[in-house]
Formats: sequence, structure tokens, C-alpha cells
Amino acid sequence: MLIVVGSYNQDLVWRTPRFPKAGETRTGLFSQGPGGKGFNQAMAAHRLGGHALFIAAIGDDALGGLAMQTAEHEGLRCAWQECAGAATGNAAIWLDTDGQNQILVDLAANRLLSPTHISAHAEDIRHARILLLQQEAAIAASITALHLAKKAGVRCIVNPAPASEDAAGLHELADILSPNESEFAAMLQAHGEDVTAESVAQRDAAALHALARKLPCPDTVITLGARGAVLSTPCGFHEFAPPNVSVRDTTGAGDCFNGALAAELAHGSALTDACAFAVLAASCKVERSGAALAMPNRADITTRFG
Repeated sequence: MLIVVGSYNQDLVWRTPRFPKAGETRTGLFSQGPGGKGFNQAMAAHRLGGHALFIAAIGDDALGGLAMQTAEHEGLRCAWQECAGAATGNAAIWLDTDGQNQILVDLAANRLLSPTHISAHAEDIRHARILLLQQEAAIAASITALHLAKKAGVRCIVNPAPASEDAAGLHELADILSPNESEFAAMLQAHGEDVTAESVAQRDAAALHALARKLPCPDTVITLGARGAVLSTPCGFHEFAPPNVSVRDTTGAGDCFNGALAAELAHGSALTDACAFAVLAASCKVERSGAALAMPNRADITTRFG
């Protein structure tokens, strides 16, 4: 079993041929569906046989009710903290014809996830093989989950997304960090390194490995979009190139990677094998529109890539 502690957001999506310029009004197509980094990752792990339990906070509103209905319909086991008087998290997502996105999030109830709610599920955490969390939920709750997991010898993955100046305590407790280019740059800047997301994207695997060794975590896997991923370990580094795909929607691709990584590690796979599989899973995801409900299963990945 694996535990995902994190966020639920209802995704409010607008599709348009190109993004509006400042002061410009454009027409587009609207849709909505379940999302949030935590829920996306839990759904990815669930569909890949990870036997996931998702722990999160929602508001006592219609979107919170929809979150519970969706999870029940999908068969994803959840431990919801229902926050009276709070709104459920939501995200405004713009998508252009190239599948690129711009996102604005109101984390709302996610900020209210409490250490008490986490502690109520301590036994589940102690009996898990993997704990996966991000930085969209309350940091104090995530720290509580990490301490419970570490005491029980549970392997912990921290996806440092979105970048946060308050999350250093999470990074120090992680066994595996999984930043993208901008998140990797933000963590390095916090450690005094003069790097940018653009410079990270331009460096080769050996240079990224050298930078990763400056972080307080034994294993770091850097997701690089169309380049795939680079894994840095105390014993060296590995580069994982993605297959050729037709990109339709990049929303949730990093979440798919993390959910797949957690599921494979929970199955007992080696970290290198888990990273290679996660790249394939994320590559499959970007060919589909949507977030949580667009996560592939194993048959989808096998059919697409063999």
C-alpha cells in the first residue's frame, strides 16, 4: 500500500488557440474536472495498482461533495477532512493548441489540512511502503506525515511542487525528491546556488547530477518535460529519454510521473526501473486531455509503448 497526502482542487479549464495578452479578451471552450497535485498523483498510483490511500482536506461545499463522489466512483480510497465554512480548492487552467498550460490555484481547504487529521491515520501510514506528498497542502500536516513515516521506516517521496520557501523541512526528511526544472532551481537557490529554471533545462545530465548532490536528500529525480528525467543518487546518475509522443495536454504530466514512481516503488521495483516506467506513464498522459481522470493504467501504457 502507498499513502498520498496532498491537495484536491477542482480544475476549471479554458481551451483557446492562444493565451490572451494583457488587456485582451478571447473566447474559448470551458470544461471542469477533478484535479490537484495530490489527487492527480493518487489517481495515477491507484490506476497503476498502487493500492493508494489519499489523505486530504475539502470544503463543505458542492465541490467537496463532488470530490467524494468522484473518488468513490473511481474506487480510490480516501480519508477526507471536511472543513466547515471553507471552500474546496480550485484551479483555473488555460490550455493552448500546443497543449501548454497556465494555472492559477486557490488552495482554500488544502491549507487547513491538520496534523490531527494526519495522526488519526497514523496506523495506515506506518503500514505503507511509500509515502508521497507535495507542497499544495498545509506544511505542518505534511511534516507530521513524514515524521510518522520515517519512524516506521516508510520510504518518503516529496514532490516539491509548487515551489515554496517554507518547505525546507519537507526536503530534509525526504528519501526521494522529484522537482521539475523550476522547482529544482528554487531549491538550489535556497542553498546559495546561482541557477535559474532556464539554465537547469540547458544543462546536461552530469551537470544536473553535480547540482543535485548539493541538496539534503540521497536521491533526486529531476523531471525535464520533453527531455524526460535525470536521476541523481550517491552512486551516480541515470538519464531517461521519453518516447516520441503527440502532445495534447501537459496538465498533470508531472503528477502522473510521481504517482507512477510511487506505485512502482510500492511494487518493489528498483528506483531506476521505477523512473523509467514513470517517464512512459507521463508520456502516455500528455497524449490525453484532462488531469486526474486522464491518468493511464498499465494496459494503456503497454498498448502505447509495448
